[in-house]
Amino acid sequence: MKTFDKNEQLGALKALLSTHVFSDEVNSEIDRFPSQTIIGLGQGGGRIAAELARFGFPTYLLNSSKSDMEEHRKLIPEDKRIVTKSAEFPELEGTDKNAQLGYQIAVENKEIYKQVALSNDVQNAEFVWVTVSLGGGTGNGALKVALTYLSQVRKARALFGGKIPLGVICSLPSTEEKGSSFRQNALAGIALIQQFMNEGKIGNTLVIDNEKMNDYYANSPLKTYNGTEIDAKSYSNMVVASILAEISTIPLLEGRSVFDKTELLTTLSTPGWLSISKVKEISVDDNLEDKIYNLYKENEVLADYEFEHALTGAIAILYPNAKNISPRIADDVYKYSSELLKTKVNLSISKNSKLDELTLYGLSVLSTPSSRISQLQEEKAQWERIEKEQEEAKKQASVSLGLDEFDDFFSAKIGSTRKKASLTDLDDDFDTTDDNNDNIKVKAADLDDIDF
Repeated sequence: MKTFDKNEQLGALKALLSTHVFSDEVNSEIDRFPSQTIIGLGQGGGRIAAELARFGFPTYLLNSSKSDMEEHRKLIPEDKRIVTKSAEFPELEGTDKNAQLGYQIAVENKEIYKQVALSNDVQNAEFVWVTVSLGGGTGNGALKVALTYLSQVRKARALFGGKIPLGVICSLPSTEEKGSSFRQNALAGIALIQQFMNEGKIGNTLVIDNEKMNDYYANSPLKTYNGTEIDAKSYSNMVVASILAEISTIPLLEGRSVFDKTELLTTLSTPGWLSISKVKEISVDDNLEDKIYNLYKENEVLADYEFEHALTGAIAILYPNAKNISPRIADDVYKYSSELLKTKVNLSISKNSKLDELTLYGLSVLSTPSSRISQLQEEKAQWERIEKEQEEAKKQASVSLGLDEFDDFFSAKIGSTRKKASLTDLDDDFDTTDDNNDNIKVKAADLDDIDF
C-alpha cells in the first residue's frame, strides 16, 4: 500500500481525510496498515467499493449490469469487474430494484461468488468488507449468496473467540427515494444481516444513512480543488472511505496508550452495528464528560444510534506535537467513555506532527441497528397506503369513462370473406438462390394457437 501523500488515486478524498494520515508517523509504519479487501455488490455497493479502492485495497465488483461498472474502469481492473448474467433472463441488465430477482440471479451465478470468495485477495486479507445498497435489487439480492461463501472462507482467519473478520458496509434509502419497494428491500436486507450476526457468521455492519448524509451535504457541500461540486451520494461514499482509512491508521501511532491492530480487528469482527464518531476543536478547558457524550451521541458520522446496549468500544485521542495533555485528561476520557457505553473500551493516546488541534475518535459496536430502521418501517407503511390509493384511483378513473359497452369490442369474431391461398396457387416461376428462409426463427404456424 502506498503512503497517503504519494497516492495519486485519492482525488477529492484528500479534502476529507484528516491531516494526521499524511504525517511521517503514519508514513513510516504504512506496512502495518491493516490489509483489507472489498467486495462491491450492485451499482450502489460498487460505488462505495470504488472509493475504498482508491487506497489500493483489492476490490471486486459483481453486477448483472456491465454498464453500471464501466464508470470504475480507471480504478478497478476488468478482471475484477465481474458481470453476473442470468441464463433464464439473458436480456436483463440489472434488476429494476427487484431484490428477489437479484437473489435468483445471484444463485444462478453462485460459482462466480464462490471463486471470488476463494481468491487469494479474500483469503489473505486481514479484514474483508462487503459493500451494498440495501434499497436496490442486484446487490441486496446477492448479499445472502456472497456472505454465505465469504463467511465460510473467512472462518479460516477467525480471531480469538471465533470472531470472523468479515463485515458489511450498507446504505439505507433516503426520503427522496419514493415508493415502498426501496423500504421493503432495505428492511429485508437488514433482517438478513441481523441473522448472519446472530449466527456469528460476520462481524460489524457499518450503516450509511443517506437521509442523515443528505442533511450534512445540504449544510456543507463538497467541492474539489478545481471547483467541481461533488454530488450527495458520492459525498456519502467518500465520507465512509475517509473515516475507515483514518481509524485504520490509529494502530500505526505510538503513544502512552496504544489501540493495536489486533484490538482494531477484534472490534471490527465483533457481530453488531458499528458506530464511528469524530470530533475536533477540543480545549483542555472543556467539560470532558459533555464532550464524550457529544462524541458518541451527537457526532456519529454515518448514522444515528441508541447507545443502551454497546458490546465493545474504543476511543482514540490524537493531539498535536506542540501540545501536551495531562494524564488526568486521558484518564477522564477513558472513564467517561466506559461509563457511557457500559462496556469494555480500548484507549489510544498519541501525538501527531500534522495535527494542529485535539481530535477524538469514538468506536462502538451496538446490538441494535440504526434508528433509521424504525423510520423506514413507518415510511413503508405510508407508501403502501399511498400506492393502494393510487391503484384505487386508477380503477375509479377507468369506471368514470363510461365505456363499458366496448369491453368485448375486440373479442367479437367475424366470418372470413377471403379465400386463403395455398402453395399450389402460387406461381413459382422465378429465379432465386436465397436459402435464408431456413434461418427464419418464427414461423406463421407458430402463431396459430394464440387465443384472443
